[in-house]
Amino acid sequence: GMLGASLPLVAAAAGKPMQEISDPKTFTALTYFPPAGACSPCALLLYLHGAGESGRNVRDLISEGATGTPPVELENGRALPILTKHFIVVAPQTDHGWDASEVSQFLDYVLSSKSGLPAIDPKRCYITGHSMGGAGALYAATTGRFAAVAPVAPAGSVKPSELHGTPVWAFHGKNDVVVPSTYSERLIRGLQRAGANDSNAKLTLYERAPAPVGWPDYDGHGSIIPAYATHELYAWLLDKSLSV
Repeated sequence: GMLGASLPLVAAAAGKPMQEISDPKTFTALTYFPPAGACSPCALLLYLHGAGESGRNVRDLISEGATGTPPVELENGRALPILTKHFIVVAPQTDHGWDASEVSQFLDYVLSSKSGLPAIDPKRCYITGHSMGGAGALYAATTGRFAAVAPVAPAGSVKPSELHGTPVWAFHGKNDVVVPSTYSERLIRGLQRAGANDSNAKLTLYERAPAPVGWPDYDGHGSIIPAYATHELYAWLLDKSLSV
């Protein structure tokens, strides 16, 4: 009932499975937060899933095909220490794609006391996602509310000017047969041409990214596996903050 929804999620400890939160106006999500006292306030990493995890059962985010993504690695106790110690991770589920204004509305909920999450630093909210969710992360970054965005094999893009200087680190397999790496390459080139420095327009291209686990025909589209295992990604995120 309503009472349960407003109680803080004190039961979640490090290494325990992801907890659920639900905003009646936008999304239900899986969440992780570090052990008490590890960070206060904590940084936020919002993870937007790809089309394969679309639906209305949030536990579907923990799927074999999503191996490597933050929710799956956190659920299975395999996430990098820098992620488990420094970030509250929130992974919403959509059944109708990602819309920037809806993600922004969900961020309001996450940052509010209604979510029951520990304190989050509103200047250090970051967004990432895979494929459809990589594009969704870029759309959401146009709101200017995220201190950095890390799209992985984004299945869509935005104009560099729409990002208003938001730092971007894109990851993509050159051998991706689902979403060509040109999406990421053009975006980062465009940002560099528009004056972004190397720290604010980064691109990691994998010569031979794997297929997602269980999806052998999707060769190169499993760049989530190496990307989210990159310690430097999380250090780079933590280095970025909004000035307001």
